Formats: sequence, C-alpha cells, structure tokens
Amino acid sequence: MIEFRWDHLQLCSADAQATVAWFARCLNAEVVRRAGRVDLRIGAINLFITQLTGAHTTEVSPGTRAQGIDHFGVTVDDLDAAFEHLKACDADIVEPIKPVRAGVRALFVKSPGEILIEVLERKPAEMTFT
Repeated sequence: MIEFRWDHLQLCSADAQATVAWFARCLNAEVVRRAGRVDLRIGAINLFITQLTGAHTTEVSPGTRAQGIDHFGVTVDDLDAAFEHLKACDADIVEPIKPVRAGVRALFVKSPGEILIEVLERKPAEMTFT
C-alpha cells in the first residue's frame, strides 16, 4: 500500500507579505526564505503563501461553511495564553474560546488573506461518575 505523508499547504493571499508577517507575529511561524518566495513553518506544517494578483474575496457569514478548505488547525498547550497573545497581536478573533468536547477547547482566528485558523488545546478528558 502507498503511504501518503504530509508535505505542505499552499495558501493564496491578495497581500502575501501581510499574511507572512501575520503568521510570523501571531502564530510564531518560522520564516523560511527561498529563491523567489517566502515559506513558513509551524511545527511540522509547511505553508507556502502565494501572492494572488487580482484576488477578490467572498464574504461568508459567521457559522456558514464554504466549499473548499474551510480552515486548518494548530494546537497549543495553553489556550488562554494563546488567546491573550493573539489579542495582543490585534488578531481578528472570529470565535473566542469555546469547549468543543471533553478535554478539547478551541478558538478561531482569521489572518490577512481571509485564512481561517482553529487554535486548539487538547487535555486528557476527566471522567466523572455520579
């Protein structure tokens, strides 16, 4: 059987430089400069940000899903600290911290280029018996 492994995610932005700067500032992404382009790395995720000339955005109301990639997710150990960091970055917090299920909390933030990112905190779920 063929094993498929993660390589990269390519994102398009009407302002690629602003998107790269936001990812570096707000998500602590490592900037990897290559001949003719700038890539990013968040943990094991390679992100390629491409300038999209003549881009137009489609407004999607909150809670509505659009066709294609809806968002991608990153994890942190301390979601409350990440939330404060993102607020200090003046990040566009689309959805504040909410419980997702036992042991999982998340928030959503939007970067320049209308890229939606879910920031998650995963803790072992506690079982309680009554």
